[in-house]
Amino acid sequence: MTLKQRITLGLAAFLLALAVQIFLSFYQSGTVMQRLDDQMGQFNAISRFQGGVERGLTVLGDYRWEYGDADTLLSGLDSAFSTTDAWLWRIDGSLETVSEEEYLLYSAVCTTYKSYTALVEQLEAAVRTGDDAGAARLYYDQVLPCGSYLRQYTQQLLNTAISDAQGTYTEVSALSGRVKWAQTVVATVCLVLGCFMAWSVIRLLDPVQQMIGASRNIVAGKYDAPDVPIPGGGREIVQLTDAFNKMKHSMAQQMNTLQERNEMERELHRQKTEALELQNRMERSRMQQLRSQIDPHFLFNTLNVIQQTASTEKGYRTQALIMALSHLLRYSLMSNDEQVPLAREVRIVDEYYSIYHVRFGDRVRMRWCISDSLDLTETMVPSFILQPLVENSFKHGIAPKEEGGTVRIRIAPLREKGLLRISVCDNGLGIEPEKLAQLQEGLASPRDRWEHIGVYNVAARLQLLDKRCRFVIRSRPGFGTAVSIYLPLVEIVEEEFEDDTPADRR
Repeated sequence: MTLKQRITLGLAAFLLALAVQIFLSFYQSGTVMQRLDDQMGQFNAISRFQGGVERGLTVLGDYRWEYGDADTLLSGLDSAFSTTDAWLWRIDGSLETVSEEEYLLYSAVCTTYKSYTALVEQLEAAVRTGDDAGAARLYYDQVLPCGSYLRQYTQQLLNTAISDAQGTYTEVSALSGRVKWAQTVVATVCLVLGCFMAWSVIRLLDPVQQMIGASRNIVAGKYDAPDVPIPGGGREIVQLTDAFNKMKHSMAQQMNTLQERNEMERELHRQKTEALELQNRMERSRMQQLRSQIDPHFLFNTLNVIQQTASTEKGYRTQALIMALSHLLRYSLMSNDEQVPLAREVRIVDEYYSIYHVRFGDRVRMRWCISDSLDLTETMVPSFILQPLVENSFKHGIAPKEEGGTVRIRIAPLREKGLLRISVCDNGLGIEPEKLAQLQEGLASPRDRWEHIGVYNVAARLQLLDKRCRFVIRSRPGFGTAVSIYLPLVEIVEEEFEDDTPADRR
């Protein structure tokens, strides 16, 4: 008889004895152990669900709302709800199989858990949006009390289930004793047959041990280890060994393919990183180009000479004008920082207006309207973001108008949106609809232009500054033009800036 035939014969006898054993086991399981298994499953499901609830409440209780890690909180809550969702449906809440008290407690747990889940979802949404204060209030006012009720109901449900199970233990023990004797006899028969089968299978141990050793090498990543030798004595073992060796070669080939793919992905990622870095450099270069329209060094030095000459000749008004223009040029020389205090921008606009007012007299006027809640020395904005807009209003709106006009500058924070709104309005000539449409189209994709250089400059810098920035222009012929820009609101309390007091607001 071959190895296969001997194993088949022994297996047939073993299966016969096993069938009897299975019959007894099914009888015991169906009539004796089923109730115990159901109760243990009920205990386990309630306990696992209770553990998930406790884990979620612990994660919420340990979280520090002022400086906690939101990602850790959300990850912990997801893990806890994965456990509770997985085990709640396994709790038996049918009135046909559990007591009335246990059924009522299970209903209370389900209802409370539904409310608890909805509240935690609201808390997670608040955390994701950065509203830690709102999330903290929601936790202490609603989530914590609801979680406490859920914990209480779950513990009562577990206690009731344990109490109900005690009454069935005595009956189950008696039935189990009667079945145990019959199982012992059948187990003895199975043991004898098992010894026969073990002797038949012992010839498999050597090749199996070799395959186990080869499997450990595969787990360790050593695919170049020698193949398992082909044993003799049975066709089945030969086929098994050959299949194992082929499987090892196939896995080695797949691992090589994965390694090559990973190398290609790493190289591609490196190239993408270099491309992004190059793009960032190009954007910084573009922004520097936009902010450096002229080199004022020569003019600044020349104006210093003219100012000294005017002082010698006692031309004090001329000296004041040259001083104001020098301040403008000095600011352009020192405005390479990305952000400056708003007070500097206000002062520079006042210097510019003083020059323009000398030229046009009372035909031009400027009015400030700055929110009292805004500290100009602690609010940071991009340099030269305001003066081009005011210059554009005077040059194109007020100056061509015979009776002159007024430019009004409004600055107010939109703290709920994290933005700063700056509006420059004039009651000048306005812009014709066709020209306004061309101007708005050009502002959508600002490039180097010969007209309205300052306006296009500001629009281009806003595009590079932040995605939330906006440039809005409205005009009506004969009534004037209004330009509004929206910047990120940046307020710095700790830093102190020298010489940043705001100018007089006319």
